[in-house]
Amino acid sequence: MRISPLSRRFGKSSAAAFTLAEAMISILVGSVMLTALYSSFTFGYGAVKLAREDLRATQILLQRMETLRLTSFAAIQNGTLTEYYDPTGSTNGSQGSVYTITITTNAPTSSDMPVQPVYYMKKMLKVTATATWTNGNQLRTRSLQTYASQGGIQSYVYNHK
Repeated sequence: MRISPLSRRFGKSSAAAFTLAEAMISILVGSVMLTALYSSFTFGYGAVKLAREDLRATQILLQRMETLRLTSFAAIQNGTLTEYYDPTGSTNGSQGSVYTITITTNAPTSSDMPVQPVYYMKKMLKVTATATWTNGNQLRTRSLQTYASQGGIQSYVYNHK
């Protein structure tokens, strides 16, 4: 009978091995760790996708607000439009998001102003741009507000005292 170097070192004559219980516990621990790793990657990619969509909605709204800034007061009106964005750059839009942009205008109220109502409130519009899109099965919304004045903001600040 041949004695292995491992048994000479520890003084045991039987071969060392894992028991069935130890092997099953190690498989269970490994499967829990792999499941947690997969879940963390899935959550991370979902969070990145949501952040990209939210940033894209903000970019679309800022673009609309800049367009509004260049529009004459009489041409500002309510409306709805649709924007498509596909981060992969493909033309079929299968991976992208659909953003619905709603522009609403109304006269500002006294609760909108930090001080007492001012004389030029009747020549102003409160403009709200709202972007809505769906992420997974959840409806997401981003909104921006601004004011537009009939004569431009500069004429009220510098010409009326």
